Amino acid sequence: MSKYFTLGAETSLTPFASLNNTIMKIPYYLTLPAVVLIVFCSLSAAGQVKDTPPRHFTLYSESVKDSFTISVNFPHNYNPQKKRKYAVVYLLDANIYFDIVAAALNRYSEIGLAPNVILVGIGYKDFPTLDSLRNRDDTYPKAIAEYEMSVSGGADKFLNFISQELVPKIDQECKTDTAKRVLMGHSLAGYFTAHTLLQTLTGGNQTFSNFIAASPSIHYNRYYLLKKLEQVKAKPAAQKRKAYFTFGGGEDAENADDKTMRKNALVVQQLKAIFSALRNAVIYKSDLFSNLGHMDTQIPTFIRGLQWELTPGK
Repeated sequence: MSKYFTLGAETSLTPFASLNNTIMKIPYYLTLPAVVLIVFCSLSAAGQVKDTPPRHFTLYSESVKDSFTISVNFPHNYNPQKKRKYAVVYLLDANIYFDIVAAALNRYSEIGLAPNVILVGIGYKDFPTLDSLRNRDDTYPKAIAEYEMSVSGGADKFLNFISQELVPKIDQECKTDTAKRVLMGHSLAGYFTAHTLLQTLTGGNQTFSNFIAASPSIHYNRYYLLKKLEQVKAKPAAQKRKAYFTFGGGEDAENADDKTMRKNALVVQQLKAIFSALRNAVIYKSDLFSNLGHMDTQIPTFIRGLQWELTPGK
């Protein structure tokens, strides 16, 4: 496994057992797009995909100097003529995850297992472009030589695109609750999510109120982000942010040959200590999915995170 896909943490997965079982039965040799297609089709066959297709459009970014493919999925009871406003979830790596997350949210919200939200997927024109450019957009600072990334370090430009170009467009065209914006990503996109939380806590970008990171690549640049978080002295916030990070218990075994990687248990404890010290500004929760690997944590994390962060009383 590549060095920039990693990390790991204990919890049962009962609410997601059927979905996880579907994922676990897929042969290891299939590509990730094929995995997504299989799981999406399994939901569709069960009558869990809503009929109204999502909206898709291309948006050029002056900050990044590149175009992104944006996908928008509306909740089943969405009516632009009514006053009700909805939390907006910004999902990274949309080429991979948008269809399956939209299908899961459509079904789960109908039976009360997920909140009604507007889902905005941020992707690229195709999978090869995603594979080559997510390194550019999700990372900061530029990667050290051992990561062998041809492009990297553009997270701040990417964040400017999201907060200054995309979010205003979504707010203008949709019925959005501007006090409830969620940023959600996996692996390097989880790193970007954690990086954005760091900017928020240090008085920088204040676009998002909620952060969900599945198996974030905290080890990037020899734990650069972890060191930065340890230095934060956040002031008390009138409205605390919420952050949900998860890790797969099987990730240590996946990276057993990499001597530069810390054990997941150590990283999990470090993060808990960091966010405990920042509890005046952020409410932090983490889960360790003991039987899951790096490529298995996304859907349970996304759904559970939204349940915890956006459901009243959670």
